[in-house]
Amino acid sequence: MSGRKNSSIAGWLNRTFNSPVSHLVISTLLFGILTFVLFWLTLKFNLLPQELLPSKLSQENTGLFDALGGWALGFAGALVAIRIAGLAANIQQNDSIREQVNVWASHVEHISNLNSRLTRATYDAKRACAAVLLHAEEIYRTEELPSRIAPHLSNRVNRANKPSPIPRESFVSEERLQLKLEEKLEIVVEAIEEAFKDSVFRSVLEHANNSESAEHGSEPLIANYFVDSASRRKVIEIIEKDTCFFNISEGLNRGSRNFGVGLMELRAKELFQHFRKDLMRITEFQQQETDINGKRMEISDAAWLFLGLLLLRSKGNTIQRSQNHGFIFIALLLGSLPTDETVSKYLTVKATDVEKTYSKEGNAHLKMEIKELSKRLYFVKGEELKELAELIATCNDNLEYLEVFAKNTGISTTYDGDGAPGITKLVEDENAQDGSKGVLAEDTRKKG
Repeated sequence: MSGRKNSSIAGWLNRTFNSPVSHLVISTLLFGILTFVLFWLTLKFNLLPQELLPSKLSQENTGLFDALGGWALGFAGALVAIRIAGLAANIQQNDSIREQVNVWASHVEHISNLNSRLTRATYDAKRACAAVLLHAEEIYRTEELPSRIAPHLSNRVNRANKPSPIPRESFVSEERLQLKLEEKLEIVVEAIEEAFKDSVFRSVLEHANNSESAEHGSEPLIANYFVDSASRRKVIEIIEKDTCFFNISEGLNRGSRNFGVGLMELRAKELFQHFRKDLMRITEFQQQETDINGKRMEISDAAWLFLGLLLLRSKGNTIQRSQNHGFIFIALLLGSLPTDETVSKYLTVKATDVEKTYSKEGNAHLKMEIKELSKRLYFVKGEELKELAELIATCNDNLEYLEVFAKNTGISTTYDGDGAPGITKLVEDENAQDGSKGVLAEDTRKKG
């Protein structure tokens, strides 16, 4: 108890003696005491010249004492005026710094809100995709997966030769699932577009993209992922490390014409018909061992894949298989959101515009405030994306997981460019029983 009391007293004394007002009061008191002692000693020990002794003083001689008194008062007044002027300057500087910090605090809060909204919207959309996959697994359980759709899958689940009739209640559930998926997908698309149209958000990201570890967009990393092992390793590095970034703005601009293609399709087509082949394949992945340790893909992992193909993919036709660019994009997005370090760099650059107007102590105080502001930022850390990085690593060894069979009738992304890097050609299936020209023809047959 006594230790706490002593600590409290020490803290009070420290605050008191470090206060500018206390400095002023103490200086004035000390000067007053010094002057009083000087005059008292002078009179007590008769230190004045003989002519100024009390017995020999005349009325004219008292002018000396008036001068001494005026000097003392003038010195004290000048000291007080200087201290007050210094105190006023410090107060004005502190007010200026406080106003500046409040403006920056609103920027940090704004970026934090955008980070939070992006993350929350993405995970909500992923959960909606998981619900769709659970239903798809149920309705496709008795259907035979055509070997021409996924010839690489070797682990089969028991299915009847003919699909079983689907009850009417299932169609009601499918409609509800599609509406919920459309709602969540629209939110995530709007959140991403809002963030990358925001000037403050983009300015902060520029400081990340100017760092040595940033991907400047000189190469289309998302497209190169499918053909370059170095790019695949780079993607994992960006996700796992908070100091490594991808130029998301550049990546979004490249695919903006086709961004959110799944939302457009869901508004025009039936979910469980248009994406039937992909849903069958993705649910089948969960039955397959993904590594030598017998690890299997979880429903949450499969949901990332489905969300990705809804967000962004290359345009497919009868002789091309599309690729799941959206899954790589969303992984890079979560791994490249503004961090505390990028915000600190952004604020430090802002501080250089005003540091010349402040004193050395003011600039030191400003740097301390910037450090504290950076700690307030919310962002997804690399360690929180461990499962997503592991899924990327699984896809690195199984690129077929990122093939998309749904026919994309929307505008092609600019990634298709010259030769569409990474897109695999398929041989037309002349024996297709549905009469289509190739394996990517949309299967519009009604279930049951």
